Amino acid sequence: MSTFAFPSSLAIARTDSIGDVIVTLPLCGFIKKHSPNTRIVFIGRSYTQAIVEACPYVDEFLNFDKRTETSLKVDACVFAFPDADVMQWVKAQGVKKRIATGSRIASWKFANDRVFFSRKNSDLHESQLNFHLLYPFGVKDIPTLEEIREWHVLKPQVESPIQLEPNKRSVVFHMLSKGSALNWSLHQYQELASLLPAADFNIYITGTEEEGVRIRKDFRFDSHITDLTGKLSLPQLIAFVSSCETLVAASTGPLHIASAVGIRAIGLYPSKRPMHPGRWMPLGAKATYLEDGNFGEKESLEIFPEAVSSIILGVSS
Repeated sequence: MSTFAFPSSLAIARTDSIGDVIVTLPLCGFIKKHSPNTRIVFIGRSYTQAIVEACPYVDEFLNFDKRTETSLKVDACVFAFPDADVMQWVKAQGVKKRIATGSRIASWKFANDRVFFSRKNSDLHESQLNFHLLYPFGVKDIPTLEEIREWHVLKPQVESPIQLEPNKRSVVFHMLSKGSALNWSLHQYQELASLLPAADFNIYITGTEEEGVRIRKDFRFDSHITDLTGKLSLPQLIAFVSSCETLVAASTGPLHIASAVGIRAIGLYPSKRPMHPGRWMPLGAKATYLEDGNFGEKESLEIFPEAVSSIILGVSS
């Protein structure tokens, strides 16, 4: 039995983007493993609600966008993302133990238990860095990535609305990232599509409707390519991706979704810190990545489409 001093109820607050939330959720699995009766509340935003609800280790999602409609009743809160508004609200809710990094001004105003560590200069993965914040509960050893994979799990909550062809292999291209990551060019994705035979593959393009408008201007939709931009809700996207074989993307939320639902996730990364794969690689057992080691001031990654196609084609159907 562990000697960790987890309370009977605990909130984890992370109110930024999908990928950030996904790599934070293993904290919840670790806590449940060592303290099964601890009630875990995850504080997030509407944008990531479906992600958190797909995690089997979270008992309750609290939508910070609707905080006026609810209250927070927990013994402690871990701020995995130091959002000053969130921290102020949690303090106002009367949460007694409030844990945050010691390097932010907001932590000194609204947290009362501070942990000192550097994300910028660390060689640890983002998922590992979050474990520093469990130090006040007695967690002194950071789990390995192999250990963290045990809790890197998302389970679809709805059925996929897309029917796949059983005699074809399904590959998802998530080509854009709202500026959060350095991407391939649309031309490189087009070249990858040409390397995947239409007789054997169906390719699906995902993204927002706004991204779809941009993609449709410069990307050719051949007979084996389906445009799903703007057509899937987040719960449906999770379910659809879980039904496919492979997803290719830069360091985006959908890449981490694919990793967590257990399909082959192929990530495209620059070598530059802090965007490099050492910090943000997908964690799944079937996940892999390719890295642009010559990254400079470029508009897109220089990773050859043939390198990606060789990974895809090497997977047996």
